Amino acid sequence: MKTSRLQNTFAWAVAGFASLSTAQYTFSPSSNAPTYSIGIPSGSSISSTSTGPLYFHLEAPTSYQWVALGIGSQMAGATIFVMYADGNGNITLSGRRGTGQVEPRADSALQAGLELLEGTGIANGVMVANVRCTTCRLQSSASSSNSPWIAAWNTGSAIDSTSTSATLRQHAGNNRVTAQVDLSQASISSDSNPFISGSTTTPGTTGSGSSPTTASTSTPTSQSGGKGSGDDDGNSSDDSKGNGSSNTNTSGVTFGGTNFNAITDYQKAHGIVMGVVVVLLFPFGAIFVRMGGSGIVHGVLQLLSLCALLVGLGLGVKLGNLRSMNFASTTHLLCGLIIVGLFLLQPIFGIIHHIQYKRNLARAGVSHLHIWYGRILMILAVVNGGFGLRLAANTTNGKIAYGVVAGVMGLAYIVICVFKRKGSGRGLTGPLRKEESVRQHSPGYSGTPPEVGQYHNGSGPAHAGRRENVVFK
Repeated sequence: MKTSRLQNTFAWAVAGFASLSTAQYTFSPSSNAPTYSIGIPSGSSISSTSTGPLYFHLEAPTSYQWVALGIGSQMAGATIFVMYADGNGNITLSGRRGTGQVEPRADSALQAGLELLEGTGIANGVMVANVRCTTCRLQSSASSSNSPWIAAWNTGSAIDSTSTSATLRQHAGNNRVTAQVDLSQASISSDSNPFISGSTTTPGTTGSGSSPTTASTSTPTSQSGGKGSGDDDGNSSDDSKGNGSSNTNTSGVTFGGTNFNAITDYQKAHGIVMGVVVVLLFPFGAIFVRMGGSGIVHGVLQLLSLCALLVGLGLGVKLGNLRSMNFASTTHLLCGLIIVGLFLLQPIFGIIHHIQYKRNLARAGVSHLHIWYGRILMILAVVNGGFGLRLAANTTNGKIAYGVVAGVMGLAYIVICVFKRKGSGRGLTGPLRKEESVRQHSPGYSGTPPEVGQYHNGSGPAHAGRRENVVFK
């Protein structure tokens, strides 16, 4: 009897030790955020310089569009894993590399070492990915108490794609955290699926030798009980745990990171300022002078618009720095810097045009340069605004609204230019433009116009006669 009790006690102790030694580390940034688990086999060679087996678990309700876990302290240079619905009742797992605060790029080399394990899939309104990675590297040692990780997620309609390079809509500012994880609490005893009880063998690859991108049909295993559509309180403390044991205390993780609400605010401010300037203010200034408005007022309006453009540029540069973007390789940023620089030359052409016109009362070559240079810049600025909307992953409705407003303003400008040009061709009886009126009422032509070629001493060519009114086009 004593021997039997001793054996039973020893068996319980061994079972308890085995359970403890195979406990992957599980954490969630908040009560209503996705759940993440990490497990590193005790014999894994994974480190910051070498690859090795790594297990991780992603879990979230199907109301989430995508859920991501990344190795690194920021998106730039991070190894990122993204889970989303594949449209066939399962999930797709995409391995990507972060290049900054922009959509991470799919990485085929990383993808080759990702394997979806038993327990992966969608059931009861919950998406689950149990993953083994053999092409991963940490940004710390495997036993580090402060290993850098990032997590992000986005809600919305399902992506429903089996492609590992599907387009991801940018997450909201507060749907992202950085975490310092104590990996000593994520050690597991063997290189086997820690998310399924009784798993004792090392997972193999598919028959083709390549890692699957979508889950096979199986019953998903939950580490947090799954805060799905039927679990509205978002409290995981009363949810049932999955089969695999997990270490869910919060002492091994510290959350923090960049204030992404600030990124969202800068992005909105930059988009609004630049959109108003290039789509409304610059075209309005051009239309104003074509309608016969004062050239001085036109210049003041465009200078104020240029100041607003510089404010928008400053907001964009700050945003690019916050998002760790490469200005030289990002089309919108590079084109934006060049276009704003070219805009700074336009006032110089405008001033020269104004001085030339006051002297000669007629347009010169610089006048046409000023006009067409401005038109081309406005078109380029509008096109680059479209690149910005795409970079920001703006909504379809937002892109449509931008295009409609830009199109209406452009059409209005064209119609006015054509109308005024036709009107100026009606001869002396047609409506005169502002510059024509200035010529006819300038001090040098007050009263009876002087004869052509007449000099102050009264002499002049024999053919001198009454000067004709000239319409400048």
